[in-house]
Amino acid sequence: MSLFQSANPKEEVHKGFLGQFSVDNIKWEPGDDSEASFVCVKYPYEDFPNGSYLHVSQSQIAIFINNYDAGIDGNGGESQVSIFTGPCKEKLDTGDSRFAPFRNVTHALTGGSSQFHCLVYFVNTTYMNELKWGTVEPILVQDPEEEVNIHVSAYGLYGAHIEAEDKSMAPVYAEKFLKRIVGTRDIFTRDELISFMRAKILEYVPDLLAKEIVEQNIGILKLPAKISELSTIIKVKLVENFSEFGLTLDNFSFNSIKPREEDLAAINEMKIQRKRAQFEAEGNAAKMDIESAARQRMREREGFTYQEQRGFDVMQDAASNESNISGGIMGAGMGLGMGVGVGGAVGAGFSNLADQTINKTLGNDKTSQPSGNTVKCPKCGHENPAGAKFCLECGSKIESVVVCPKCGHENPAGAKFCLECGTSLTSHKCPNCGAELEPGAKFCMNCGTKIGD
Repeated sequence: MSLFQSANPKEEVHKGFLGQFSVDNIKWEPGDDSEASFVCVKYPYEDFPNGSYLHVSQSQIAIFINNYDAGIDGNGGESQVSIFTGPCKEKLDTGDSRFAPFRNVTHALTGGSSQFHCLVYFVNTTYMNELKWGTVEPILVQDPEEEVNIHVSAYGLYGAHIEAEDKSMAPVYAEKFLKRIVGTRDIFTRDELISFMRAKILEYVPDLLAKEIVEQNIGILKLPAKISELSTIIKVKLVENFSEFGLTLDNFSFNSIKPREEDLAAINEMKIQRKRAQFEAEGNAAKMDIESAARQRMREREGFTYQEQRGFDVMQDAASNESNISGGIMGAGMGLGMGVGVGGAVGAGFSNLADQTINKTLGNDKTSQPSGNTVKCPKCGHENPAGAKFCLECGSKIESVVVCPKCGHENPAGAKFCLECGTSLTSHKCPNCGAELEPGAKFCMNCGTKIGD
């Protein structure tokens, strides 16, 4: 090791006698467009002489890292980090002697390198706009209207920069950027930063977009109309995520949010089917309204109400229900009740129909029985089955009588001849076949033999 020449290749060389007293001028001036696109550059020399000058240009931040005070006064061995926002010029206190011979002797005692290690990073703070992003794989989201999962692809633009205008926040952002993104790399390019930011966008945006679609109940077919609103909402949420890495998100937008063609076709088909079912239901309802109105007009023309029509329907069903005795009586009872409800001539008609139903059920229908097998109520004149002790119409007690089949005269029970015309009231047998003959029969209903007087 020369007393006037440092053996450390990381230190800048100053030649000549005056060079032994020289300091470093630390600055970054990109030589071409390629270097100008660098986002962060580490100055090629380190371990600067005390009193060296740091020059920071406009749109730059310089980060000076020095361990001059490290381990002193119990500060835990942490290096000093000083951040300067350009344009500015700063004189650095590095801890190393400005006189080269003294500095070299000190370095020799520590293996040829300075015990007061220091270095500088320059950060480019120019804005990066019109950066493109896009999903690699479709995003799986739920359509809240159709309640089906669909796949959408999204792409758009964004812009970002490293904060320098806010003097209070610039040091914080710059230190985060250096520690969490750049690390110890000598050069960090614009393309590397764009790739990093795009990866973070694709990490956060799918989840944020899916949540917003569900929370705002946005159908997939309405997404094109919501692109601007969604862009603003997602940008606000991304700002916080970017700030964790010392980056300021200037803008974010969706240019397109597009579902897959097969998903879109399926949703359209579902909507068509739903509309078709809706139109069919509305058509059926309209048809029922028309039919109901027509029936109402018919009832108005014929002079009865809906309740009266329903009562008639019940009576008709009851009258035709002859399957068993209990069913017939139940039907007749229902019909009778409805007949009482409607009143007037209609009620009277229903009452007569009820009587016929009961008689038919009991096998004593007067329309199919000879008049000789009925007995008339002395109070109301109602025809009751032969042998009835009480009137089926009014409930009055009926005296037992025998009605003459020839003249209709009522004779006391047990009479063998009619008191009015003398006709025999007892049954006879056919002389030919022995079949039982009805009173007053002139021919046998079994063999046709003529019966004499």
